[in-house]
Amino acid sequence: MKCNVMLFIVFLFYVKLIPAACNLNLNLGSDHVVWTVKNKNGSISIPATVPGGIYSDLHKAGVIGDILAGFNDVLTRWVAYDTWTYTGLFHVTEEQLTTNVAHLVFHGLDTVAFIELNDAPVGAANNMFVRYVFDVKKHLKVGVNELKVVFQSPVEAAKQRSDKHFTLPACVPDIYNGECHANQLRKMQASFAWDWGPAFPSVGIWKPAEVEFYNGSIIRSVSTYAERKNGKWKLNIKAYLESSQEYKQIDGYLSAKLLLEGNQDVKVGKDVNVSTREDGMAEVELNITISENVVRLWWPNGYGDQPLYDLFVFFSTRGNKNEISQKHLRIGFRTIVLIQIDASTKLGNTTGGQGLVFYFEINGYPLFLKGSNWIPADILPELGYNETTVNGLLTAARDAHMSMLRVWGGGLYESDYFYERCDQLGILIWQDFLFACAMYPVDTEFLESVKTEVEQNILRLQHHPSIAVWAGNNENEGALRGNWYDTQPQFEKYKEEYIKLYVETMRPIVENLDLDNREYLVSSPSNGLESELEGYIAQNPSDPHYGDVHYYNYLADNWDMNIYPKTRFGSEYGFQSWPSLATTKTATQDPNDLRLDSEYSKHRQHNPNGNDYIVQQIDRHLKLDQNDTNYYEKFVFYSQITQAMAMKAESEYYRQNQYEWYTMGALYWQLNDVWQAPSWSGIEYGGKWKMLHYYAKWFFAPVLVSPRLLLTGDVDVYLLNDRFVPIIDAQVIVDVFNWNSLIPVKSQSYPANAPALSSNKQNFSLSMWDINRDEIFLRFTLKAEGVSSSPYNFIFPKPLKSVKGLTTPSIKIKVSNPTDRLSGKQIYYPVDVQVNTVVLFLWLETAGIEGQFEDNGFIVTNPYIRTYFITKKRISSEKLERTITHQYYIH
Repeated sequence: MKCNVMLFIVFLFYVKLIPAACNLNLNLGSDHVVWTVKNKNGSISIPATVPGGIYSDLHKAGVIGDILAGFNDVLTRWVAYDTWTYTGLFHVTEEQLTTNVAHLVFHGLDTVAFIELNDAPVGAANNMFVRYVFDVKKHLKVGVNELKVVFQSPVEAAKQRSDKHFTLPACVPDIYNGECHANQLRKMQASFAWDWGPAFPSVGIWKPAEVEFYNGSIIRSVSTYAERKNGKWKLNIKAYLESSQEYKQIDGYLSAKLLLEGNQDVKVGKDVNVSTREDGMAEVELNITISENVVRLWWPNGYGDQPLYDLFVFFSTRGNKNEISQKHLRIGFRTIVLIQIDASTKLGNTTGGQGLVFYFEINGYPLFLKGSNWIPADILPELGYNETTVNGLLTAARDAHMSMLRVWGGGLYESDYFYERCDQLGILIWQDFLFACAMYPVDTEFLESVKTEVEQNILRLQHHPSIAVWAGNNENEGALRGNWYDTQPQFEKYKEEYIKLYVETMRPIVENLDLDNREYLVSSPSNGLESELEGYIAQNPSDPHYGDVHYYNYLADNWDMNIYPKTRFGSEYGFQSWPSLATTKTATQDPNDLRLDSEYSKHRQHNPNGNDYIVQQIDRHLKLDQNDTNYYEKFVFYSQITQAMAMKAESEYYRQNQYEWYTMGALYWQLNDVWQAPSWSGIEYGGKWKMLHYYAKWFFAPVLVSPRLLLTGDVDVYLLNDRFVPIIDAQVIVDVFNWNSLIPVKSQSYPANAPALSSNKQNFSLSMWDINRDEIFLRFTLKAEGVSSSPYNFIFPKPLKSVKGLTTPSIKIKVSNPTDRLSGKQIYYPVDVQVNTVVLFLWLETAGIEGQFEDNGFIVTNPYIRTYFITKKRISSEKLERTITHQYYIH
């Protein structure tokens, strides 16, 4: 972009297709269509599902077992080496064939496929992120029709393209147990394996398929732009009309109806008579002007409500009175600015005031965005769109005060449902385009496919209030500058190809089609505008004075805030942990696998030296004897403690640094998992929360007292306030505890305040070390008028493995009947815990009962605490009480 401040007023909404009147369309996933799939030599022939995929079909037919069990990711790899033919038999009526247009539409084919209809070739596919439309009018017949989709082995297809267009890197690291040349295919890159997931190079009709029958034209997409001026919103609506490529003239009527506050509505419409382009498309615009008083602003989670308004867009084809195409869109109004201006405007003439700031200003306010990174919800793409799974993960993010998720570039453009729920929950989306950790080819075939991919997905997604920013790729600028894949001998070649793909090919499409003018970042991480000034490959793409940063450090003490880098926006950072025993046991029932040195454990750990890093972090703070008979169980538990404490430290550090560096975002890696294995996730595969996700509820709390233990031994205290009102005349209470008592040995109160939307360093620091540091710890509490809740926070002056006085607690748990806390379909059971001494990382579990605790992983400093167990199934409180077990740290 040519200017440093990119202001764009955003009118955003989600799109849902409503069937046309007298709809003759044929859903190829209906029960009336019979699908089978067979391999190349015909030795396997089974029923198939659309939408679906080959691994799902083979498992359902009993040909393969649970693909995530044991070593099955490798043992079922033969599936990816074969050729698979999907055959569908469907019936077409005479009435359907009387229409002018008959289009075969695949909304997603994974990935290299050849299509035949009634033994006639009708087209091919090479991009799983693209909608394919084929004119099949001349191939259809009344009665039974046979559709064949032949999928080439993705491993073979990738190798064939690599032989012609080799691009580094060739393969993933051996420890991933993956496949090579993923960068040659427009396919979910993680399906060839990643450091957090297995390789399942899938094939299949992974999204819905249909035959569209109509006479005139249909609305394929709708885009909008709303400008706010002089107390009014001027809304521009652009409808993308699609017809057959042989049908060159579109004649009809386009109209729109917008429902507003107070049962008001506004309608507009106009006659349409336009010629289509060669691709059969034409765009037609409508304009609506409304007062800003008849709509409310849409806000991210934690900052306000998410009002959405119904917009209906209709197109009726003249001469076909009963043929109407329509879309229903729920819209939200907001403004957004991605600001990259001189940092001295915020921080003055300081070190932090050098360079450029990088933050989002929404509805006129600079907001600190808190959240995580999203990977596909399942390693099989068709299962990753499961609405129950997606909703569970997104509501968990909402409940942890997250206001942004970054959809990572090695995964998928997510389902319409995903973005709809983000609209409703107020979760902003940092949307990567799907290029990650590799160089990519730029041959003509590849670039043409990418153009279509970007065009279609911009038009599909740009309507959502949840889309905040586009990013061209994940880590590829850093990879090229850092020579991750031995590109240095051909640096200029790869730089030229990098610019050709992300700057010359993709960027103009985004800027042309996203009418709301969201920012397009060429890469993430990146120095933003500074990277562009340096020719798109900055000398240091992670310069803390610019843009966003990805940071991982497994060797330093991750509990220590002082190790973390300054950054304008932390868009990726993390540390690994192992999944709980309960989750691991869904992948293996062999007790011999439940050892850190077992072949199973080695197979599941894809991060080179990953277990060593976890052990090192545990050993810094916790005492764990390798000869302990419960070593593995404790290792798993302690790994989750270590991860939670590391992410707490880094996340709070970034929130604190809004004060000193104008850091304005913290998105840790990663929210979710695709299998039962060690990873950076806060939520295990299956939906169980790790300690990290519970801690995110606390370290992302809207109001938080956040202390920082300095290298000098002193403690600085920050008051974090993510609200639109200041905190004044407050008190921070610091209690000093011995490890063996629930009664503080010393308490002191300090005055505190924080402006609205700020991190404010308080005018006091602590030097409370007149007692031996290994005998005490500090608890921080906030008392402030108008602040309903603020979590406890703590400072441990010495590593927990060396503290004195920590004793074995007496813990009593009582579950009461649910009374006053019923929420929708969820039932809240009060769980009261009584202790007689300080308890570290008290972790509650239930065996065999689905649900989760409202809070968990407690640092217990009161004789009584209460949490809630949340479940959808009513059970007796006595039964729940009997199933609750607990763990805690003791040495």
